[in-house]
Amino acid sequence: MKVQSEIKKNNQFESIFSNLLFHKKESLVKRISNLDEGLLEIYSSGESLAFLTSLISRVRDESVILIVDTPELSRSLYEDCAEFLQNYIDVIHVPEIDTHPMSGLEFDSFSNIERNGAISKMLDLRNKNFLAITSGLSLSQKTPNLEFLANEGTFDSYIGQKIKISEIVNKLSFLGYERTHVVEQSGEFSVRGNLIDVFPVGNKNPLRIDFIGDEIESIRNFDQESQKTIKQVKKASIRVSSQLSLSEKESKKMGEGGCLLDIFNQNSIVVINEPQLIEISIKKYEERFSLNKKDRFTYKQKDIAERLLKFNKMINIKNLMISNKVGKNFIEVEKIDLKGSNLSSLDPIGKAVDQIIQYSKDSVVMVASNNIVRIKEKINEYSANNKDLEKKIFFAKKSINNSFGIKIDNGTGIIFLGDHELFGIKNKIRNFDKSLSKSRKSKLFEKGALVVHEDHGISRFIGVTKLEGHGDREYLELHFAEDDKLFVPADQISRIELYRGGQDNAPNLHRLHGKEWERQKDRVKKSTEILASELLYIHSSRKKVKGFSFNKNDDWMLALESSFPFALTEDQQRSINEIYKDMESIIPMDRLLCGDVGFGKTELAVRASFKAVQSGKQVAILVPTTVLADQHYDTFKSRLNQFPVNIQCLSRLKTIKESNEIKKQLRAGQVDICIGTHKLLQNTIDFKDLGLFIVDEEHKFGVRQKEFLKSMRLNLDILSLSATPIPRTMNLALSGVRDLSMIETAPLDRRSVRTYVVEENDELLREIILREKDRNGQMFIVYNRVNKIEKIAEKIKEIVPEVKVDYAHGRMDPRKLSEVMNNFADKNIDVLVCTTIIESGLDLPDSNTIVIINPHQLGLAQLYQLRGRVGRSSHQAYAYFVVPRKAKLNSETEKRLEAMTRFQYLGAGKEIALRDMEIRGVGNVLGKEQSGNINAIGLGLFLKFLESAVSRKQNNINYNDLKFKYSLINLDLLEDIGIPFEYIPDIESRLEIYDRLSSIFNLKELSVYKDELIDRFGLLPESLINLINYQKIKIYCSKLEINFISIKQDQSIIRFKYSIIGMENFIEEIFKNKFYISDKQIRINHKVDMTELIQALSDFERFKSKFSEQFSSIK
Repeated sequence: MKVQSEIKKNNQFESIFSNLLFHKKESLVKRISNLDEGLLEIYSSGESLAFLTSLISRVRDESVILIVDTPELSRSLYEDCAEFLQNYIDVIHVPEIDTHPMSGLEFDSFSNIERNGAISKMLDLRNKNFLAITSGLSLSQKTPNLEFLANEGTFDSYIGQKIKISEIVNKLSFLGYERTHVVEQSGEFSVRGNLIDVFPVGNKNPLRIDFIGDEIESIRNFDQESQKTIKQVKKASIRVSSQLSLSEKESKKMGEGGCLLDIFNQNSIVVINEPQLIEISIKKYEERFSLNKKDRFTYKQKDIAERLLKFNKMINIKNLMISNKVGKNFIEVEKIDLKGSNLSSLDPIGKAVDQIIQYSKDSVVMVASNNIVRIKEKINEYSANNKDLEKKIFFAKKSINNSFGIKIDNGTGIIFLGDHELFGIKNKIRNFDKSLSKSRKSKLFEKGALVVHEDHGISRFIGVTKLEGHGDREYLELHFAEDDKLFVPADQISRIELYRGGQDNAPNLHRLHGKEWERQKDRVKKSTEILASELLYIHSSRKKVKGFSFNKNDDWMLALESSFPFALTEDQQRSINEIYKDMESIIPMDRLLCGDVGFGKTELAVRASFKAVQSGKQVAILVPTTVLADQHYDTFKSRLNQFPVNIQCLSRLKTIKESNEIKKQLRAGQVDICIGTHKLLQNTIDFKDLGLFIVDEEHKFGVRQKEFLKSMRLNLDILSLSATPIPRTMNLALSGVRDLSMIETAPLDRRSVRTYVVEENDELLREIILREKDRNGQMFIVYNRVNKIEKIAEKIKEIVPEVKVDYAHGRMDPRKLSEVMNNFADKNIDVLVCTTIIESGLDLPDSNTIVIINPHQLGLAQLYQLRGRVGRSSHQAYAYFVVPRKAKLNSETEKRLEAMTRFQYLGAGKEIALRDMEIRGVGNVLGKEQSGNINAIGLGLFLKFLESAVSRKQNNINYNDLKFKYSLINLDLLEDIGIPFEYIPDIESRLEIYDRLSSIFNLKELSVYKDELIDRFGLLPESLINLINYQKIKIYCSKLEINFISIKQDQSIIRFKYSIIGMENFIEEIFKNKFYISDKQIRINHKVDMTELIQALSDFERFKSKFSEQFSSIK
């Protein structure tokens, strides 16, 4: 009972299953339960497949494998079954290996790892029941030999095990694990001293194995982002990571490849959905593999059919019953037709409740919705007079892909209602995760990179070295003009920034002791002081202007918010709250909303617009392109169609007559929201009562348009949207002087775009197109030459006559362009050949492949944004950069393309890919006139100066000033400080630690970080302990206003910023031995070691706190 209660507590669908299993007289449950051997055919609607499969898993005491025809369907069913069976049994999705059409590259490592992780999990669960879901394609792909996986393909580790680190390293390499500096992804491992970090496939978190000599002392799970320990474990199994591509000889030695079906025993139940479709899909891929000479990795359809014969029990689930079959081997599950949502309702929650109560008269209803709290409140009003409702209606704050209704027995119905059925929402609720940049500062310091030293100027980073006689202390070697060299202690890395400027040409290096750098720095500092004053003045001036205070949100706004298909992220929720607060204030809003395409800016603009309309005001939405105007118009119409809101669009697509009519309605106040291009800024446009002006991508407009917008900012609420990122440091710098809202969260189910650079090849292009067609997707082919684009489209039609091809570019007739884009959005076109017109704004989730011809002619920012047009759903997306055959690319182009292929996992490489975009983002906010200052000293240092200037004018403590203050503390200590190579071989990790330590300004945080280092790397060596103590001494020095400490063999000197005459009694308490005081200095006639010095400084601080008044009078 305890287990059952736990399931019920954690699985919100348990009530439905418990009810069905308790009453086993229902024919469906009974027939599934009584299946001893042979075949059972169930005829039911496709929407109920996940539920039926979950029911089979609940009724039967065996493992179940569900086979469907497409990879996309298998993933969707896995999501629903995992919800239905949560905390009951394990549900495993077995994906296919991604067999992309790259010559010389058999399989994709990412999908290999994902697949082998699923296989490993199934092998671990062979003595338990589980549900596996896979596709025909996945089933046809061979696995590593199962006997091999269970023996040579598995490494078991446990506490107390006697084994050498080198043996484990060799085993992990054999199993296909990739050795890296830091373990962040499945299939990786790293070695640091007596520690091995490994991320086993199939595991949620990586493992850290700690040794004492040749014995495993501890094994613990750790978080791959923070690198901190989660929990201890006693043992762990590590299985094959990536598919082993072996020679023929090695393959024979290892044995034949295995099959997924071999994992299951003969008593397991095989559930096949639409067997004919699966047979067709396997045959199709069989032909494709045979053509690509990859058939040694796959089974033929007849091989799979033979393997299926070993199973005693099979269930076929089909959508249509072709003939009136009867008997114990056939059962038809009657479908209940659902009525659909009432999209025109102004009370969607009320209508949904009416619908639920109506269904509950004849059926048990499960409501799976993001709005269950408000639905429950409404239903409670009815159930006060009808107690039976409590037994007929159940709730789950979950998301399901399909709503459905089926009759279980003699008219008894079960209905599952999701948001699509209740509110007309097609998409399921998305989960979100913070998009954290994993790139560390050291990653940016590549050899030869330009860097800026705050005191000495622009130089070139050469590398990290040690100096003779300085022990483990490491230095960053910088080369300046005229062969000047500077060796900067690595613990002072915070004084160095990667140079980022806006100009195309590299800046001149500075002379090491020249005066030019100081002149440039002083000029920029003065400029940032003036800029800070201007920003503060503008901000304070706006507060004095009386604007319009919009009404508070009402039930209609709640209805609009409830109809949104996704749960807002924290960033979105915070941003919309900031917008609401601004609009309700009497002070006019001027807020910039920043976030990548697909991060939800448009939804916030919809809500802000609706709020304005509810207060009787009109809204203008300005966009840079006709295509984007069309997309916004469709989005706004779709979101607001249940409300009496008149939305119009002004662009090149409108005739003169249509435009004049819209202008007339604007003057009369009959148009509530008008979306348009620069036509909105014409002097013939006259709003009756404009209250909110939304500008999308303001930087894409010309000077005259920007000046016009500037003039409107005095007493009108302005909301600016931008997909051009700005650095987080700028957000900090402008805190309190510029209203910025940042959306940095990306969908959790979004997958990184696999990126390849290939030479042009018609056969390869055909294969790419057909692969996308096979999965019912669409794709872009970008060719940025208008005069040849039609010929390219014709060529594509010749290469792949089976697909529908069209083309689009910015110089087309506006109506023709709109027609093409609409056809593509409606999936009437498979391949769209286009220019970079798609670079911004478009959000088409079914487009998951992009081919960019001649990518070497485009900039890094353009490539990044173009690649961002795909991968906007949970489907795997691909980008192919097609270069001419035998093309000789210059080094800059090669670096650009290498950056795009190297950094393709989500969040990675963002700092590199977005460098020039961030500089543009800064220019958009602060004005292009700041570009000269940014070029002179680099973006990082410019923003540091600006943040310091703003903070000083606001009388705030500034982080950068604090770092500068610490950098002025001069410590000359005898102890060896640094991070030994033997302890942490990875230079990136060492530089990360130096940077982090130099940025810690309080003792508690330093102590926590010390524990983290021990957790991550093992017991600290003496030189690293000294380095931590070095920072601890600096913290005390800052508190006590000490600016110099020197420790020699025969004496020690401590120098203060103030006179210490009169403190002799305190000092004598601390230093028992002979000492001398002179104005601001203490001299002790012996060497003071670090431990003694730290204790002395701690005592000094304690005395200073105790006798603060006396200290003040002495100072």
